[in-house]
Amino acid sequence: MENIKKVYETITLITENSLQSSLLKDALGKLLGTDIDIISINTLSESLFLKGRRVNDLVIIDMSVCTEDKIEIYSTCRESYFPNSVEALINCDKSCQYSDLTHWTNLVGVFYNIDDIDLLAQGINKILHGELWLSRKLAQEYILHYRKTASVKTSNSYSKLTKREQQIIKLLGNGDTNIEIADKLFVSENTVKTHLHNVFKKINVRNRLQALIWAKENIGNEEFV
Repeated sequence: MENIKKVYETITLITENSLQSSLLKDALGKLLGTDIDIISINTLSESLFLKGRRVNDLVIIDMSVCTEDKIEIYSTCRESYFPNSVEALINCDKSCQYSDLTHWTNLVGVFYNIDDIDLLAQGINKILHGELWLSRKLAQEYILHYRKTASVKTSNSYSKLTKREQQIIKLLGNGDTNIEIADKLFVSENTVKTHLHNVFKKINVRNRLQALIWAKENIGNEEFV
């Protein structure tokens, strides 16, 4: 779907074993051009991973089949066996807020139960290429959560970035997409991607989520005024 190098290559879908989930796996895999591995949420346990089961770079969790108990089991398994995998939630209720999602520690995408397969594929493809897929509302709640929970002073690492790089990382920290950043700075989207690539190397992060967290921890609130 894109020629730009992917940040993540492999996908695991956690859902129930059903005809619907099998059709979703096949349709999404075809649209993305990648194989998708399914783990049944009903068999999810530490013993599964002790037997050698693996989880891929991106984990997609079907919220329509999740209960509090199953989420707790998932969290325990993630902490021990795949702490670096990023997470996308599908079939979320449209009314969900960031406060409902705080236990998803590597969250990079939220999709709703009204989203069709084409929108899902579009968003997952963006995630595979290192972008976030969050509504503006959720992104702003995420940012406000970080600003309320920590008093941050601007770090020396931020000061060493060029003026343009500082502008771009601040806009990313505000939840803007590459296209929105490009529009605000009157540059092309490719220029934004090039700058972000350089920024990621300078601040030693792999992806957009890590960069967003870095921005919250290294850019003082006064810089966002």
